[in-house]
Amino acid sequence: MNALVDKFPTKIKVNNKILSIDSDFRNCIKIIQAFEDDELFNQEKMYILIKNLYIDEVDEEDIEVAFNQGIKFLDLGEIKTDGVVHKRIYSFNKDSNYIYTAINQSHHIDLSEIEYMHWWKFVYLFMDIGQDCMFNQLIYYRKRKQEGKLTKEERKVYLSMIKIMDLDYEEDTEDDDEFMKKLGGG
Repeated sequence: MNALVDKFPTKIKVNNKILSIDSDFRNCIKIIQAFEDDELFNQEKMYILIKNLYIDEVDEEDIEVAFNQGIKFLDLGEIKTDGVVHKRIYSFNKDSNYIYTAINQSHHIDLSEIEYMHWWKFVYLFMDIGQDCMFNQLIYYRKRKQEGKLTKEERKVYLSMIKIMDLDYEEDTEDDDEFMKKLGGG
């Protein structure tokens, strides 16, 4: 597929059936958010992809192929064969406001004003976000931390902004719980 001359797909072939899909970027992000959710089982994630991506009904005997084709669509028509599991360096949940402003800053596109944007177009814009955006700073620090290459100064910055830097950071609510108990609310 050549993004310069070919139209982005709005249908997927599943076992000799051509099925219409909802290719809007918001829908695809919702599917990916489900895949980011560690509390969902793989079966639930598969169900979410099938029910949200496909407009046409998927026959039961086609579910596995439809799922794999759906993953291929989300991966821009490519099949990932390297077998390497890459650790996430961004999250559509946690980084949503930074991604939104980065696309606006880099491409002058206000996503809230867009009625429809194809998933692949969104990803191409996303992959070309300018270097001077806060989102790219987050990516820089996260990559450096994963590689174990944070300098002393970078480590200080990372720790001072850990709530937004660390994808797995969860606030300690123990103090909040104790406060609520003293108030009689917990």
